[in-house]
Amino acid sequence: MIRRAIRLAMNGRGRVEPNPMVGCVIVSREGRVIGEGHHPQYGGPHAEPTALAACSESPAGATAYVTLEPCCHTNKKTPPCAPRLIEAKIARVVIGCLDPNPDVNGKSVAMLRAAGIHVDGPVLEAPAKQLIAPFLAGVQHRRPYVTMKWAQSADGKVAGHMGRAVRITNAESDRVVHGLRARCDAIIVGTNTVLKDDPLLTARGVESPRNLLRVVLSNSLNIPATSRLVATAREHPLVVYTSASSARTSDATMTALRNAGADVIALPDHDGRFAFPDVLHDLYGRGVTHALVEPGPTLTRYMFARGQADRVWVFRSPKPIGEPAAPAAPDVAYPETARVHAAGDTLIEYLNPASPLFFAAEPSADAVLAQEGRA
Repeated sequence: MIRRAIRLAMNGRGRVEPNPMVGCVIVSREGRVIGEGHHPQYGGPHAEPTALAACSESPAGATAYVTLEPCCHTNKKTPPCAPRLIEAKIARVVIGCLDPNPDVNGKSVAMLRAAGIHVDGPVLEAPAKQLIAPFLAGVQHRRPYVTMKWAQSADGKVAGHMGRAVRITNAESDRVVHGLRARCDAIIVGTNTVLKDDPLLTARGVESPRNLLRVVLSNSLNIPATSRLVATAREHPLVVYTSASSARTSDATMTALRNAGADVIALPDHDGRFAFPDVLHDLYGRGVTHALVEPGPTLTRYMFARGQADRVWVFRSPKPIGEPAAPAAPDVAYPETARVHAAGDTLIEYLNPASPLFFAAEPSADAVLAQEGRA
């Protein structure tokens, strides 16, 4: 039933953030599912009251299976859930994992037990935590969850000769990518990607509930004013991160970018460059819970060398590029958690086992939704 609740919770992906995804299944004394629900969107009802409202009969004496400890605090948009379970005369609550929020952590369990409700758990704690790894990134580490994504050809190339931009994946893979973008808060690229690809970095052709923050990491500040990113900076927010030393020698460029509507942030120097953790800290302050990095070969190597991605998505095409000198994709030694077929292409999801947000080699909500064709 916790597994069932985990899958229910995933239906909220892309709408509940910065809240965690939560699912709830209510089972009668006789073992029948009589109600279930998930947290559908930020500011909306939580999983437990949604499941209670969906009950086909009285939930009195039933068991509630919840992926996350029910909330008990009141300093939020919605009423607390633990009192609702008590009022409904639920006899037993099984939780997947405790809520790390200090306003909740263990307090709801104590409240439920004080009301005479039997509480079991954590049950399947590692999968339940992996479900809400992005929420834990914010609560425990004060940063967004980071996904790194690239496409590679059958012969392992990520671009054409000398980094020339070439189309690698098909339209179905593109649809999945834009679906992922739409569920993230920020999309990050490096300077070379801006120069070679001139990307727009928006979510297109899919429902996009959020205004995606576009981010460029640029120690050189070599970003053309004619690029599509800069030209649309007033329509779609654009943040450029650079180092303090680069900012001091690039006044004219910074002024031009800011006049175009971009937000240019000079971060502290670390051996003449800024550090990615400083970028994540600033993005977290801007409300970013999920950051999607679409790197070129240089940024990919940089992030892999430092283990800075929590999750990796690789789209593999069955077609080769056939240029031996073209830049190659790195090998990924992380555990594979999902494989999605996309009209001939294959998406493979990996989780970084060294990440503090790795708890279990479980498919993410994004991968599950992609497997089900819900880009």
